[in-house]
Amino acid sequence: MLKNNGRAGFLVFAELVFMIAVLCAGGCARKEDGGGTEDKPLVQDTSPESYGVFLGVDADSFQISSFSSYDMVVVDAQELKSEQLAQLHSTGHIVYSYLNIGSIEDSREYYDRYRDLCLDRYENWPEEDWVDVTDDRWKTFVTQDLPAMIRKKDPSLDGLFLDNLDIYGHIMDSRKYEEKGEETYDALVEILEAYQEEGIPVVINGADEFVLRLIRDGRTDLLQGVNQETVFTRIKSYKRDKFDTQDEEETGRLKDYLKECSQAGKMVFLLEYTDDEAVAEEIAAFCEKNGYRYYVSEHVDLRGFRE
Repeated sequence: MLKNNGRAGFLVFAELVFMIAVLCAGGCARKEDGGGTEDKPLVQDTSPESYGVFLGVDADSFQISSFSSYDMVVVDAQELKSEQLAQLHSTGHIVYSYLNIGSIEDSREYYDRYRDLCLDRYENWPEEDWVDVTDDRWKTFVTQDLPAMIRKKDPSLDGLFLDNLDIYGHIMDSRKYEEKGEETYDALVEILEAYQEEGIPVVINGADEFVLRLIRDGRTDLLQGVNQETVFTRIKSYKRDKFDTQDEEETGRLKDYLKECSQAGKMVFLLEYTDDEAVAEEIAAFCEKNGYRYYVSEHVDLRGFRE
């Protein structure tokens, strides 16, 4: 539907987003049972527990009934079929697609095309590399080519869930690349400005160092919200789905960070990993008290649905 280098396609999409926003401004009804086409709720009107992140769900494991408890869902559109994405929209879900900004997985069909831009292997994810986001080829790819690929599958896309903008912190903490810190920050801002220009809402996953810099620089207009992983929990084994409670000092630091984001007018989402019901209840109580959205997963790869 959209050509990789077609700017007209971006403008058509921006107009579509604007029309949807206008239609929803009058008040959208929440989908109750996934039994038919319903208007979507606005993101800000969703309840704390109706947010879900399902990046491990692919075309083979997709079942529309599994999403029925969630208003806003984050999926990897590259891993789903067009008709499955359309089904999510037609049953009233707000659909955000995963998009990896700061790293690249070797399973992606475009990996070899950008392999020369890879920097370091990503800790705990041996199939993934940090990537040089300052390269013009990469910036074009993640602001034009890749979004066009995603929107070709999902013309009704509601927004993007941007991952690994932590590349800024990685660069700043690296003796090997630290001289590229400012250039990396500027490149990420340029990428966000491209989405803003086209009217594409974004939620940034993690990247607290980068987001705090945006707040200091008065550029919170570039994002709709933040998603923070492991505020209350931590992952002990990425291979065996083993979890523990987060260090108290780290929990306190992240709570302060999320409060600052909220005070800056940004929506806050939590993504936690645990099979401990008491911990899950603590997370729920914290988020309900503060007006944050949350999702608790029992699988690191986010392939399953919590009962």
